[in-house]
Amino acid sequence: MAEIVTKQDQWQKLYGYILGNQAAWVADVGLKAGLFAAIASAGPNGIGEDALASALGYDARYTRVWCRAAYAFELLDWDEATGYRLAPHMDTLLLDPADPRFCGGRIQFFTALHEDFRAFPDSLRTGRVWPRSEHDPWLLEALKNLTKPDAVMLTDHVLPQSPALVARLEAGGTILEIGPGGGYALVHLAHRFPNARVVGLESDAPSIGLARRTVADAGLAGRVEIRHGDANELVEEETYDLVVMNIVLHETGGPAEYHNVLRRTHRALEPGGSVLVSELPYPDSPTAYRGNPVYQMLAGVQIHEAQVGCGAITQGELRRLLDGAGFVNTRVIDQPIPARFVMMGEK
Repeated sequence: MAEIVTKQDQWQKLYGYILGNQAAWVADVGLKAGLFAAIASAGPNGIGEDALASALGYDARYTRVWCRAAYAFELLDWDEATGYRLAPHMDTLLLDPADPRFCGGRIQFFTALHEDFRAFPDSLRTGRVWPRSEHDPWLLEALKNLTKPDAVMLTDHVLPQSPALVARLEAGGTILEIGPGGGYALVHLAHRFPNARVVGLESDAPSIGLARRTVADAGLAGRVEIRHGDANELVEEETYDLVVMNIVLHETGGPAEYHNVLRRTHRALEPGGSVLVSELPYPDSPTAYRGNPVYQMLAGVQIHEAQVGCGAITQGELRRLLDGAGFVNTRVIDQPIPARFVMMGEK
């Protein structure tokens, strides 16, 4: 017998969506304004509203409004004697990009997509492509923050499953990251493999500027090179020991371009070199979108991805693409980020 869905059930569902939207924006304010960081610095003893406002030089009324909203959404805990503290585990979930379940960057990225949701009714009529370079510049910063855990996932969880490759990179070698965005992973790779040369190939001019600042701020401009170029035109042969594509392949065009990029990547690798492709884990069937929070999130993010000209690669498609480009020993790699699907292959 089919389950009866009542009007009250549907109202509660919609109301939950409204509350979730509010909670995300309250968290975004707390991250951007340094409120969570200041409360974390106060330690387990907590901090009152007026003391928090004074410490940050903020308006007392607005600080109070935010604190009570953050408490309402269980981002903060509060008691009358000591004031506000971060709710359990919020220190790592909101503030620690090394944690694989870090949500601070994810929240910032998804709130930054308000431009895309506002524009989508018009895009439905026009079918236009609206590149990220024409969005608010904050979107690129938010994207950089979103993908910070990926760098740790790569070095601490994925690469250790290929000990021979790790030994090769520790001895030297050359790493290429295609589409490094804000450059955070380039810096992380350079620190992890100090004897290796690290190259980033980026097609988006604003991202190149951000990545170069990230590298310069880390003092690595002499070891990390960032080039302006399109992976669809990669011409090098037998140059790299490792090529990394982190949430990038789906941005290179459509199925023909995916195959072209992977074929060129195969050619650019040294014999025995490896490719690492991390993608959003789109399911192979639309029926899977319901009931799985990660798949629901991916369905929603397509409002942005479609408008900036990106595609969506399902898990099955990625397997077939790697095999079709000539890679061997293609395999799924275990890793701790639920919103990622990672595969490796060798030349």
